[in-house]
Amino acid sequence: MNTNSVAHYNELIKALEGLVKVYSGLLKTVMQEKEILISTELDDLIENNKTKEAMLIQIKKLETARAQIVESIAKEEKLPEDQRRLLDLSIHFGGPHGDKLRNYHSVLELLIKRVKEFNMKNEALVHSALSRITGTMDAIRDTLKEKSTYQQKGAMADAPAPSGQLVSREA
Repeated sequence: MNTNSVAHYNELIKALEGLVKVYSGLLKTVMQEKEILISTELDDLIENNKTKEAMLIQIKKLETARAQIVESIAKEEKLPEDQRRLLDLSIHFGGPHGDKLRNYHSVLELLIKRVKEFNMKNEALVHSALSRITGTMDAIRDTLKEKSTYQQKGAMADAPAPSGQLVSREA
């Protein structure tokens, strides 16, 4: 590894450390989201979503920086286009440098997998809650809707109770 490659490698490690830190925070936020969804605290949910959005923006920036650093390393080391992934770089560098890159790759892969799992569970929880709310609203609407009745001659008669009255006052 030449001097420029070493400098770029160190930048890459810093970028990867940043990604691990942000993904760890995102995982924590997604895990907290389940508790917030269950507790139905709207203000907490809004704050949690803002935090997630900020982390996702930060991840995009770090990922862009990481890709630029990898491009610089690839040019310095004259690597082909198809060998610009983290695992490819770890094989290229080998030794302790390669081990470190493999370790970051494994950690990031695991964090991303866990974030996706928790996010899917939260999504299922939200869909379940929405379907129950929709069903309840439909049931209430059907209960409050005026019921049509027919007279003996086939014409429509007035409904027995006005809409919105759940209990009759007559005893």
